[in-house]
Amino acid sequence: MQKNKQAASKTARVNFIVIGLLVILAVGLIIAWRAGLFQSSYADMNRDEINSMMQADSETANESVPEPEAYLFIILNNRVWGIEPLGEERDVTVDQGNGVVNVIHLLPDGFYMLSSTCDNQLCVTEGTVNTQNYQMRFLGPCVYCLPHNLQLELVVPGATPDPNAPDI
Repeated sequence: MQKNKQAASKTARVNFIVIGLLVILAVGLIIAWRAGLFQSSYADMNRDEINSMMQADSETANESVPEPEAYLFIILNNRVWGIEPLGEERDVTVDQGNGVVNVIHLLPDGFYMLSSTCDNQLCVTEGTVNTQNYQMRFLGPCVYCLPHNLQLELVVPGATPDPNAPDI
């Protein structure tokens, strides 16, 4: 009988500690969110700044091709790995080696994570981000693959925030 009381007491303490840690984590995330740590630093860029970051090869530039309305910023380990102009449907593969691979499917006006070698596959289930829905999505213009430290972000130069969008 006494062992059962001790086990119940130990379980209650563990539950209390776990709940306390979850509360601390939630408060920390809320503070970080309010401080703007989850806001994109790329959304305020204009078309010229994005083009200069891309450092497009002048030999391959074609004057008859219209400039894309949006870009996909691929951010790997907190650094810009690549900037892909949207406009034509194609796949982009981010291969980090050692079997760490993400495949992104680009659409004329958006993108989605086609596949990933991560275990949880949350990035694949986040759905399509496009110029029509990015302001209303819970994660905004981003798709994250946390196990691979990969962030995909839709950037629409010159776009103004939707006043009816949720404050995320």
